[in-house]
Amino acid sequence: MRKMLLAFISVVFAVSSGAQSVLDDIHRNVLYTASNYMAYPSPSARSLTPAPKGMTPFYISHYGRHGSRWHSKPSMYDQPYQTLAKADSLGKLTPLGREVMLKLDTIRHDAENRWGELTPLGAQQQRQIAQRMVERFPEVFTGNTPVSARSTSVGRCILSMENFLLQLQRHNPHLAIYHNATRRDQDYLNLQDKKLMALRKNEASQQLYDKSIRAYERNERLMRSLFNDTAYVSQHVNATDLDFQLVLVAAIMQNVELGKRISLFDIYTEDELYRLWKIGNARWYIGWGGCSVNGGVQPYMQRSLLRRMIDETDGCIRRSETRVDLRFGHETVLLPLVCLLDVDGYGLATDNIDELEPRGWVNYRIFPMSGNLQLVFYRHDKNDKDVLFKVLLNENEATLPLTPVEGPYYRWSDFRKYYLQKLDAYEE
Repeated sequence: MRKMLLAFISVVFAVSSGAQSVLDDIHRNVLYTASNYMAYPSPSARSLTPAPKGMTPFYISHYGRHGSRWHSKPSMYDQPYQTLAKADSLGKLTPLGREVMLKLDTIRHDAENRWGELTPLGAQQQRQIAQRMVERFPEVFTGNTPVSARSTSVGRCILSMENFLLQLQRHNPHLAIYHNATRRDQDYLNLQDKKLMALRKNEASQQLYDKSIRAYERNERLMRSLFNDTAYVSQHVNATDLDFQLVLVAAIMQNVELGKRISLFDIYTEDELYRLWKIGNARWYIGWGGCSVNGGVQPYMQRSLLRRMIDETDGCIRRSETRVDLRFGHETVLLPLVCLLDVDGYGLATDNIDELEPRGWVNYRIFPMSGNLQLVFYRHDKNDKDVLFKVLLNENEATLPLTPVEGPYYRWSDFRKYYLQKLDAYEE
């Protein structure tokens, strides 16, 4: 009875947290509208559920997105600036429009030749996550525990890994750390399946995404606030493109030092930001989630990663090791992995994008900058093969579509059986 009650409480918690209003989040902090550009928030839980009696952590399996970065292309800064600069040369900007243009000029020069690079905040995020991991699971980080860390070959991911490892080494210089960033690992750290990528762009997917854009009306208020000539805007400005370009620059600013002095979110109303967020949420769901219009198979892009995680866990248990496996990559991996596992119900499959928010499919809760998934494993002693584990999404305890043994703790054998069957049933 007690186990059934605990399982019920876990489900209720997952449903209630998923039902939390995005508008409420935005009202508290407009930075939530940044979706995948949102800077990593501190975990909401101050403490974790105690382990089952007599069990201690011995293994951590992790996948983490790189930390905060600048935008990856100069065009993301230059395009909105050039649109406003051209209008300014013709005397078509309002005082606010000229102020925004000057801000954009400062922002794009700050980002020059840093495109896609890790910011100081991104490095700090990784060090803080590593420190909390050590503080929460100290038993894993004693003596010369092996720590294997692998990264994609992208610079921001490598530097994220190195900052994470530096923090671990500050805690314990005797850790046996192995780290690498080779293209040989790309088949599971950042798999690019051409078949699935083609499905992502099929006609049904595009039509569904276009529907989400049509629901957002052209922002006439914003255009009137920036330009003093409506005829000029109508003839020479793609208002929809400019709207999206400006909000993306606004979104990235929280990740850079300059963002402490310059903001662009203040040119929008909360309702406008919310509607723009909904379009982004739909885009991420259609392209990387379980959207049924493209067969609901996009999460299987991470099938190799999940198999690798299962194999490495089995090896650790078989050898009775204490160890840590760290993997560093991108939100385009973390999101479908979370959906494939159906963490906190993110495996949702629907063709109705209006269902996403009411059913708790909210992108920024999955993959902020430095977003991460941790599986933490527990046993009674080295001879104990009946291993339990829990899953943390962005360092918060999360649920799986399995029956928990106690609280958020699941039996590894149940996980292994369920997900291997799921992977085996997928036809490549």
